[in-house]
Amino acid sequence: MLRSLIASWPLFFGLFLIMIGNGLLVFMLGVRANNAGFSTFISSIMMGGYFLGFFGGSQIVPKLLSTVGHIRTFGALSAIASAAVLMHLVKTDPYLWTAMRVFTGFAYAGMYIVVESWLNAKATNETRGQMLSIYMIITMGGLGLGQISGGFDNGITSQLFLLASILVSIAVVPILLTASPAPEFAEPESVSIRRLYAISPLAMIGMVLQGMTASMTFGLGAIYATMIGLTSFQAGLFAASVTIGNMLLQYPVGRLSDIFDRRKVIMLVAGVAGISAFLASFMGPSHFWILIILTALYGGFSLTIYSLCIAHANDYLTPSQMVGTASTLITVNGIGAIGGAPVVGALIDIAGSQIYFIVIALIHVLLVGFVLVRMSIRPSVPMQAQGPFIAVPEIGTAVAATLNPEAAWSEEEDNVDSQVTLFEDNPYLQISPSSSQQD
Repeated sequence: MLRSLIASWPLFFGLFLIMIGNGLLVFMLGVRANNAGFSTFISSIMMGGYFLGFFGGSQIVPKLLSTVGHIRTFGALSAIASAAVLMHLVKTDPYLWTAMRVFTGFAYAGMYIVVESWLNAKATNETRGQMLSIYMIITMGGLGLGQISGGFDNGITSQLFLLASILVSIAVVPILLTASPAPEFAEPESVSIRRLYAISPLAMIGMVLQGMTASMTFGLGAIYATMIGLTSFQAGLFAASVTIGNMLLQYPVGRLSDIFDRRKVIMLVAGVAGISAFLASFMGPSHFWILIILTALYGGFSLTIYSLCIAHANDYLTPSQMVGTASTLITVNGIGAIGGAPVVGALIDIAGSQIYFIVIALIHVLLVGFVLVRMSIRPSVPMQAQGPFIAVPEIGTAVAATLNPEAAWSEEEDNVDSQVTLFEDNPYLQISPSSSQQD
């Protein structure tokens, strides 16, 4: 494991820098858009441009890697991301900023794919889970640090924009100078959305709803904090509390889902997240620390739904099917993310800032209701057929799923016979589009 970490330090260091830059930029744009007088709906369209670009990047960049290569791709995307940050300083204009958010999302999606695929090549079957855990800690830690640092922005100077651009530019240096050869890249084959729904309706609907709430949280969190009267520093802590809560609760929730019916855990997590969001809607600057606790609980539970849905779908799959299914799950999550921020932004303009957390709470209630419907249709997967929970970072792409040690089973030729026996004896892993055995 230590050898793998030493070999991967340029990737982790570069990832840490681009995540700090991402957290900084997201926070500053939210605050400055509100100070510039953008309507919440216009701001939500602007911030939602990131998710549109991310969706496009996750579809296009994998096709470039096989021809251009990892190092050149990462260098080009880092340059695009750095330039996009600086373009925000040219003019405070919602159209310009929206275009730059699309470019930023595209670039970040591509950089994540490069890092994830490279880490996967460096990981062994014994270290995959640990590498993914470190990847998750670095991504969420860097994002949280960037959000907190954004709280020092006074809304006037350009220093933090320059810092974000510098961080993204420097991130490429250790990767360009690494002596390790770039890995071969094979684009994951995705599963059709119709096929995904046949495998697991709950996983698919859960990912769509989770994408919506995640884009509301990361896209409009800083804007909401400013609207309710928090200072810049308080708003930075508010935004970071969601990320920190996710870091702290991801493993305990995942461990719980390995012990009990995963659908019940999804229902519990969605319920707690919804209640926390609803209570947070009544908190303001005078109850700041209560608000921070509630948003940490909300983020810690809500963001784990992403990994829970992937794990739940995996319970119905053979290892060789996991990466393709994860690719489609993340695609539908991205579709939900594109629409989430504009929806709540329009509602805030109509009904006021309090509707922000109320809408988020209602979406989680809707997920709880869907879980109950699915549980009434068919029994749970037996514990012996339920695979282990693997925490996947919220900002990751489908390539991150290849770090799942379960998916690596299919590459072990020495164990082929035992795998075939396992899958043939387990009816819950024999799922076809026409099967009635859905969750």
